[in-house]
Amino acid sequence: MQRTVFRNVNLLDGNQPARPGTSVVVEGPSIREIAEDAALKSRPDDRVVDLAGRTLMPGLWSSHFHTIFSDWAPAQAPMLGLEAQPGFMALVGQDNVRRALDSGFTSLICSSSAYNIDHALKVAIHRGLTPGPRLFACTRELMTPGDQPDGSNSSWYMEIGNHGIVRRCSGPEGFRHAVREELGRGADIAKVSASAGHGVGPADEIESLSFEELRAAADAAHGRGKKLRAHTASKRSILDCARAGVDIIDHADRLDEEGIEAILAADLSLAPTLLFSTRFLAFLQGLLDQGIDLGAQGHLVESREEFQARIDGGRADFENMCEVLPEANRAGLRLLVGDDYGVISIPHGDYSAEFELYVDKLGIPALDVIRWATRNAAETMNVYAETGSVEVGKLADLIVIDGDPTRDISLLGNPEATVAILQKGIFYKDALGAGAAA
Repeated sequence: MQRTVFRNVNLLDGNQPARPGTSVVVEGPSIREIAEDAALKSRPDDRVVDLAGRTLMPGLWSSHFHTIFSDWAPAQAPMLGLEAQPGFMALVGQDNVRRALDSGFTSLICSSSAYNIDHALKVAIHRGLTPGPRLFACTRELMTPGDQPDGSNSSWYMEIGNHGIVRRCSGPEGFRHAVREELGRGADIAKVSASAGHGVGPADEIESLSFEELRAAADAAHGRGKKLRAHTASKRSILDCARAGVDIIDHADRLDEEGIEAILAADLSLAPTLLFSTRFLAFLQGLLDQGIDLGAQGHLVESREEFQARIDGGRADFENMCEVLPEANRAGLRLLVGDDYGVISIPHGDYSAEFELYVDKLGIPALDVIRWATRNAAETMNVYAETGSVEVGKLADLIVIDGDPTRDISLLGNPEATVAILQKGIFYKDALGAGAAA
């Protein structure tokens, strides 16, 4: 079996600062050896690749990934997942996961989807019908009657028989049944909507899901050996999710010291998804400033003043997260990257902007954010023993970056800077150049 020997590597293993002058050996699907350049001897039949100081690191993980979202805006469709026929939406999902892989994401933890498309994509990727990352499929978004993620009070589309990404549930047994049924269709992670808020408006402390409903959903998922994630913005829902054992808390706009302590005590993960907040709030403000009457489109019933107040409230929640997230990171909370890509203000493929937001705007160390996108995600899905870092014996899910992302974080998620991508030791992309091999 031919080995690939990477020499003159700037090794960013996902745990510690970069180590230049390193060699890494890949044999079959795994990493076989890591040593200083001078200490590693190659074999006559090895493929030897001189990276010339470029960075070799673990493949990235996007841990909040909507496979079927594509340029959705409030006027496009009444609900996410109803933009087009299911077959077309599956092709949208195929394009999105391939775009993520092209950008260096070798693993995806999905968020709410419709028509069981996530599982279908997972099977298609596994069978080699389409290229794509390792995919952890998600269910529809389970929510109580009267809760809609678009923020309106209009639910007429709930009566037409197709709810898009949404499934209505009520009571502990209703959520327990829905989680079991949705996971039984092949999903790896179920999702519930635990509160209003995030991006489209402020969180509130009104109960969306009761603690008993959250606990029933978590118990049902864990009983099947699967995970549960929750759209969570209010302080009340953050604390309830922590107590209920929700595995991934999404958004957490009103996170504070008490919430950080509760999440740490429960050993849960948090996907803050702040790029959506800043982009979509600006998009909504632009619509209002242009005088567009969203109420005439059937999505909003507020006056202009009420709509402005909703935007201002959402912005206050966003600013709170900008202040508290660095504190959460310093406290050791297990944070994740991934966002609501596919909404009109945050298209799929714009992945580097998320890394730049956390490092350049919030001042979080680049190495920490890299851990969010590698080790933390693998730990969340209980696969860190096999992937998520560059270590001997682990799978060779690797990327090569033309530059050092600890010095320029914008290189991550950038397909032009990602010059090689390996999945289980097989090159998906190899643009190392003719002079790279010896």
